[in-house]
Amino acid sequence: MAASKKRRATPAQKQRPPQTDKTNTPSYSFLLWLIVFGTSVFLIPQCLDRYLVSRFFFLSVVLFFGIWWWRKTWQRQEDWTLRGFDLLLLVWYALNAASVAWAFSWSEAVFFTQKVWLFLGVYWVVRQALAHDVPQFRRTLASITQVLTFIMCAILLVQVGIGFREHGLDNKQLYNYASAISGNKGLASDLLFFLLALHVLLRREIRSKTLFWTAVGLLAFLILILQTRTVYLAVVLGSILYISGRALLEPDFRPFFFKRILPGAGVGLIVLVGLLSWKGQGSSLAQRLNPATYLESASALERRFVWARTDMLNQDHYWWGVGNGSWKILFPSKSLEGGYRLQEKNIVFTRAHNDYLEIRSEMGLVGAILYSLLFLTAFGAAILAIRRTNDPQERHDLLVLMAGVLGYCVIQYFDFPRERIEMQVILALLLAYLTHHSRAVWDKLPTVPATKMVSPAIVLFLLGLAFNMVIGWNRIWGEIHNVNILKAMNQGNYKAVQQEAGAAKNAFYEYNDVALPLSWFEGIAFYQLGQPQEAIAAFEDAYRLNPWAFQVLNNYGTALVQAKRYAEAITLYEKALEINPKYNEGKFNIAYCLYEQRQLDPALEWLSRIDTLKNPETPEEQAKNQAVLQQKAGLETAIKQQKMKNSK
Repeated sequence: MAASKKRRATPAQKQRPPQTDKTNTPSYSFLLWLIVFGTSVFLIPQCLDRYLVSRFFFLSVVLFFGIWWWRKTWQRQEDWTLRGFDLLLLVWYALNAASVAWAFSWSEAVFFTQKVWLFLGVYWVVRQALAHDVPQFRRTLASITQVLTFIMCAILLVQVGIGFREHGLDNKQLYNYASAISGNKGLASDLLFFLLALHVLLRREIRSKTLFWTAVGLLAFLILILQTRTVYLAVVLGSILYISGRALLEPDFRPFFFKRILPGAGVGLIVLVGLLSWKGQGSSLAQRLNPATYLESASALERRFVWARTDMLNQDHYWWGVGNGSWKILFPSKSLEGGYRLQEKNIVFTRAHNDYLEIRSEMGLVGAILYSLLFLTAFGAAILAIRRTNDPQERHDLLVLMAGVLGYCVIQYFDFPRERIEMQVILALLLAYLTHHSRAVWDKLPTVPATKMVSPAIVLFLLGLAFNMVIGWNRIWGEIHNVNILKAMNQGNYKAVQQEAGAAKNAFYEYNDVALPLSWFEGIAFYQLGQPQEAIAAFEDAYRLNPWAFQVLNNYGTALVQAKRYAEAITLYEKALEINPKYNEGKFNIAYCLYEQRQLDPALEWLSRIDTLKNPETPEEQAKNQAVLQQKAGLETAIKQQKMKNSK
């Protein structure tokens, strides 16, 4: 038998990198569609917030079954090296989980913490998808981006068209009709910005240039029309980073930059100067485009007030904060005095409208530094990666991804993307892609080989997601019953209110969307049904869950008044007035308690402190003023009559 001859490898064969066999592994495409597209459009209309918890639950289910489907492939996957950024993310989750121990509310802390678990899950799936097949990932993401853009733009064009016909482009009215699939116009604008960034990132995969420019034009038009200043700023800063970066790195781009973009920027600067001098008087859109008007706006004043009070809260919880999800409960403890809408219109703030500050408040200075490090290290590694690579496409991708993440950093300074699940999906995607491109930089730093920990890690992921499904289902169930509570309240059916409130409460859902405990609704129902002892017990539980909600304090006090426990009731009313010094109902109730105790002069003095809304803007506010005056006049008459009887 002739001996077989060994073939020598050619130089080309020697240089070819080893190829991963993808024929026997499933595709990530369907999973990516569910994660990115499905999460962005999924909703449950019966929920109190049809988008938030429903998407939390949906994404938990998708990731659970997706990771289960991929578990065997992942066990064979070689890229299970934990790099520096991966370790930072794990530390970030660990801090969130630890903060549950000192959070005021366990149920809210666990919910906020497990959002970070979802973030980690999406990040890891995207990272593995990129390691598996980058071209397939890009093609899939391009298709998702185009379909999601079409749906968003179609819905918003209809909504804006209807609103324009009825109200023009008034910014206040936009909140009532331009929300698309995002909850409100601000969140819709945020999503439009990220879709714009993804279009630029994936321009090579979108074969039709007409379709590409049409989508980009529509997205830019809708961002302009929706008048969200935060997104305006994100677009401007993201564009500056992207365009200046290309001019610096791409010699072929420089002629276009100097001949077209710089002159255009000069024209834009002239327009900006004109807007600054005009201030857009008489035009809502022009006012929103003018940066100078923002500092004078009610929104800016309100935010500065909230941020100042949050800083006061931070001084008491400097290093570790108040615990995850607890800001919205403790915020009123620093008094609402000076917040016009919060005091006179009973507006309840459940977000700081600044994720950095909210994280600083909930996880202290340690949490704020760690959270900032996530973005700083991602940017630093990306800059080093740009300097090290000569691949123009990779440089372009890094620039776009950095611009997208920069936009997110701007948005979260004035908004609350940390709360929204679809925004966390997009952030996880951007950071995973950014670190994928800069993995050579991270490999220069210490890494942790995790190949032997693959199976335990998968089990841990699945357990965390199963826990998320339990949390999500309980909160969905609670929100559906909460909607029924509000319907029963409007109908005056207090027996149904009591039943629905009892059904809504569970270990993972204790508050409604404005941080009012569900037991507060039970207390109202028992009070109206003539069950004073049950009402007191329910209000006492509500007070335990939120001792700084002046609605809870007021109603708890009223139940105590019914039991003739006037001194205890006055203490609660006084605490309510410490939180909101303009809370007229609290002043009236103290006056009534003093009247019942025959302390007539102090009662009259408290009545004299009652005032009305100075500038009632709606018929409802005018009616409220009238009711306050009538109530005040009635008790004042009764007190004076009693004084006359006493003098005889």
